[in-house]
Amino acid sequence: MFSRVLRFVRMPLALLLIWAALRFFIGLRGVPYAPRGNAMFSVVGLTVISCLYFGAMSRRVGNFSWVGTILVGAVIGLWAQILIFTATVVSIAANLNTYFVHWDALNIPEGTHATMAQALTARGGGLLFGTILGSIVALIGRAVFSALAPSCGDDRG
Repeated sequence: MFSRVLRFVRMPLALLLIWAALRFFIGLRGVPYAPRGNAMFSVVGLTVISCLYFGAMSRRVGNFSWVGTILVGAVIGLWAQILIFTATVVSIAANLNTYFVHWDALNIPEGTHATMAQALTARGGGLLFGTILGSIVALIGRAVFSALAPSCGDDRG
C-alpha cells in the first residue's frame, strides 16, 4: 500500500519541494519576512491544503481505506517537515539568512539568531506533529469533502 500512496501523492510532494526551494531563495534574496514575504510560499499552508484535497480524493480516486487516507496525510506531512528541517539545518550550517531561521518561524525572542540546538529542537517537534497534523487533515478531508471528489475506475496509475 505504501508504494500506491507514494504514487498517489507525487504531485503534492513535488509542489512542496518547489515551495520549500522558493521560500529558501526568497529569504536569501532579502525579501522581508513580514508583512508579506512569509505568506508567499507557505510550506505549512500548502501541506494543509494538499492533505485536505488528497484526503478527500483518497477513497474515490485512490481507492484507499481509512488507513490509506491516514498514510496519505502522514506522507505529505512528513515530507513537508523533512523539507523544513533540512532547509533549517542548511541555513544555520551555512550561516544563510533564510525564512527557515527567522526568529518568528522558530518561536524564539524577537531579533535573536537561532543556534543549531534551538533550531533542531523547534524543527524536531515538527517532524512528529507535522506528520500527525497531516493525517488528521487528510481524515477531515475524506470525511467532509469525499462526496465532492470525482470517481475514478482507472487503476493504471
